Amino acid sequence: MLGISAPTSAGKSFVIALKIVEKLIKEIYDIVYIVPTLSLLNQVTEDFHALIHQMQITDCKISNTFISSERKEKNEKKCIYVLTQEKAIAAFANEEKAFEKRMILVADEIQNIERIEDNTDERAKILFDTLMEFRYKNNVEQIIISGPRIENIDKLGEGIFGIVTKEISTNISPVLNLTYSISNFKNKYYFKQYCMLNSEPYCEEIEFSDKISGYGKKLYDTRFLDYLSSFTESVGGNEQNIIFAPTPTTARKIASHLSHKRGTGEKNEDLVNYYKNTIHDNYTLCETLRNGIAYHHGKLPMHVRRTLEKAMVAKKIDNIVCTTTLMQGVNMPAQNIIIRNPHLYLKKTDMSAELSNYEMANLRGRAGRLLKDFIGRTFVLDESEFANTDGYEQLGLFDDATKELPSGYGERFEEYREDIEEVIRSDRVVDSTMKQYGYLVSYIRQSVLRYGMDSQKKMRNVGIKLTQKQVAAIIMKLDTLTVPREICIKNRYWDPLVLQKIFEDYNEEVPTTPYERGAKTKLIRMLKYMRDTKETSIMYERYIPFELQKGSNRSFLVDLCMKWANEVTLHDMLSDDRYSDENGAEEIEKTIQILQNVVSFDIPLLLKPIFDIKNPQSIFLSCMQTGAVNEQTKMMIELGIPRETALYLYDRVLKNNLDMSKDDLEQEIRDRLKENFDALPYWVRVQLEFLA
Repeated sequence: MLGISAPTSAGKSFVIALKIVEKLIKEIYDIVYIVPTLSLLNQVTEDFHALIHQMQITDCKISNTFISSERKEKNEKKCIYVLTQEKAIAAFANEEKAFEKRMILVADEIQNIERIEDNTDERAKILFDTLMEFRYKNNVEQIIISGPRIENIDKLGEGIFGIVTKEISTNISPVLNLTYSISNFKNKYYFKQYCMLNSEPYCEEIEFSDKISGYGKKLYDTRFLDYLSSFTESVGGNEQNIIFAPTPTTARKIASHLSHKRGTGEKNEDLVNYYKNTIHDNYTLCETLRNGIAYHHGKLPMHVRRTLEKAMVAKKIDNIVCTTTLMQGVNMPAQNIIIRNPHLYLKKTDMSAELSNYEMANLRGRAGRLLKDFIGRTFVLDESEFANTDGYEQLGLFDDATKELPSGYGERFEEYREDIEEVIRSDRVVDSTMKQYGYLVSYIRQSVLRYGMDSQKKMRNVGIKLTQKQVAAIIMKLDTLTVPREICIKNRYWDPLVLQKIFEDYNEEVPTTPYERGAKTKLIRMLKYMRDTKETSIMYERYIPFELQKGSNRSFLVDLCMKWANEVTLHDMLSDDRYSDENGAEEIEKTIQILQNVVSFDIPLLLKPIFDIKNPQSIFLSCMQTGAVNEQTKMMIELGIPRETALYLYDRVLKNNLDMSKDDLEQEIRDRLKENFDALPYWVRVQLEFLA
């Protein structure tokens, strides 16, 4: 067990990949490489493809989806699975024998488990639960966890996996990070330089400060954006800049304003046309890219994300406006980062989040590239907002902060122990009154269902301490359930008592395919049942955004579900007049966000129990998750090809060009794509380079 802690851009993932390839040359392993985001999944996948090709390793496959032993080709002894935590845990739920071969496990960006005790952060819990699944497998020969500046990463590894961990750490980055800030004292503005080589910042008064705007404020109005544009042009020169934005909407707004300030450009016309043909003429990136400006956030369509990142690396873009996706290990080439303040909001509420000093340190580390740049610069436009935010110490305002991570649910369990024990004692169903701790009740019942009395020890390993008597009482209650055990196990974030209610009550038919007659009506009935049933309403409210829960907006959501599942292209889905008027660009972004998050992810999670109970053979939910209905398109998406690109390739290359009599559909698709590769448009080809 290895725990690797080093600053952002120190080369952790680079070294891990090299050592993995070295091991694959000498021995037979499966590699499971867990990453937090799709952008990082793309990057790691392409890095491994390049290394495997360079080292001429021919008996190894790289996949973004778990492949059962039956599907593996006989000559493929090794497989590198690059997976998000959601894909990894789905494999455990859907496959009886998942990850059974001799293997090495890598959990990159391990800091993402930080919020496992936050009731609203499901992704952190999925990552933690995925790691716990691997803890109890006896075929894992080596485990590597890695993250930036993790305190006591050896204790973290031992806490999660229960084995002694060797720590390999450094606080030194190969790129010198300089942080510059603008501060205000007694109505005078000062320019400061923070550097790890000096204990105190270097400071100069700004003589001509009339252009400075928005200091101490939060809104991104026209005056501030003009100032930001001027500042960016002044410090950027011929270098690439990353401009941090608090929200995806603000990122788009900043990019659009910066573009307007440059006038009419003619750059990246081929990429602009590609986005027009696959999304919409009114898509904001079509406007900004002409001036070498882009925005990047977690809600971009996959084919846009893939091509945009390629354009950044090729230096076709000089200003990139980013949200917190920048902190997830994606290597965006930039020498300068510009950030206004630590706020991840425009108007503060009780739920408003701040960029922590640890996250700020990781963000600053994104300036400059390993083996490319000696120096990376971060420019802070409003030092006072950092100084007034909890967690930032005035004496070390921009120090390289470290983070100690939790290795279980102990703190939250102890905080709500009495409430949890009362719920367990009374056999109450998890409901909306338990928002702060209901997920722990579901976790406890699911653990007891899986492991019986052995669950007491397993739960203790994650900080949940129950007596044998309490566990025995839960077993007695669960023994009265008639819902099949395997259905509960497949729906691990559901309270088994809620699943029992669905099993008893839901008597409607569910669709087998998205194109069958009446499929839309059946979908509407399922959503209505989840909304109106007391026991399931808490899950409905969790997975369906409030504005889409009823009325015409819910009808709009259902229409999107059906079109997406039936392989309607994104361009055709965005052909309504609503996307062409003055608010069209914003509506395009909203619809894409709904498709990426709600349609592809949330609704399948919400409806999965019903399908598992009524028709486990149905392909309806898998069609919603992938946005594809035919086997060939699904296979391409499974290989890592973005949905819109897969639809294009099926229509233009594969539809009449596949030998369906061959047993190995995947290899047949790979062969046909390679044959036609050179004839494809450039921006389609760059998305397929990893298949070469």
